[in-house]
Amino acid sequence: MIAVRSASIAFGDRVLFSDLDLDVGRGQFVGLAGESGRGKTSLLRALMGFVPLAAGSVEICGLPLDVHHVAAIRRQVSYVPQELQPPAATGADLIRLTHGLEINVSLDGSNSLASIMKSLGLEASLLELSAAKLSGGQRQRLLLAAALALHKPLLLLDEPTSALDEESTQRVALSLLRVCHEEGCAALAVSHNPSLLAFCDKVITIA
Repeated sequence: MIAVRSASIAFGDRVLFSDLDLDVGRGQFVGLAGESGRGKTSLLRALMGFVPLAAGSVEICGLPLDVHHVAAIRRQVSYVPQELQPPAATGADLIRLTHGLEINVSLDGSNSLASIMKSLGLEASLLELSAAKLSGGQRQRLLLAAALALHKPLLLLDEPTSALDEESTQRVALSLLRVCHEEGCAALAVSHNPSLLAFCDKVITIA
């Protein structure tokens, strides 16, 4: 699902990392760790084609990451950034603005948005709550629930549990394991949270 070869990212004279090899297979939940400033978030953005590589190559879902394939690649990916504050009126608006997902919480089944929200410890009523009243942890879980509800083959997550307590972190980890192991998706999550990383199939550290 992700194949990174000899990748380097630099901004001017500042090299964040170089000669990075990384693989994420179908059905894997992979953690990406390392000190702040080492380029973990920049790597996620590079995988979406938003940050250029200084060297190396990337293949996503079997497609080379280049100008000819970047649009098709983005359609295969759900990306949840760490901090996002769009001008949303309600929780539902937050999801629409972030993921373009039309809300239908009345859908039945284990894969509906309402069911996914419940598995993450969220009430469906949050969709109608003022976005300004949502806590940081509620925002994180709501955006993650929407990403899971899109059922795309690849999830890219930037610090998905930075505002969560231990119980909520475990809920998130178990939900990610389920979609990877049972549905065959792949997830790459940047995290400093050892509780989340403990659930990963493998952890890659950028030194």
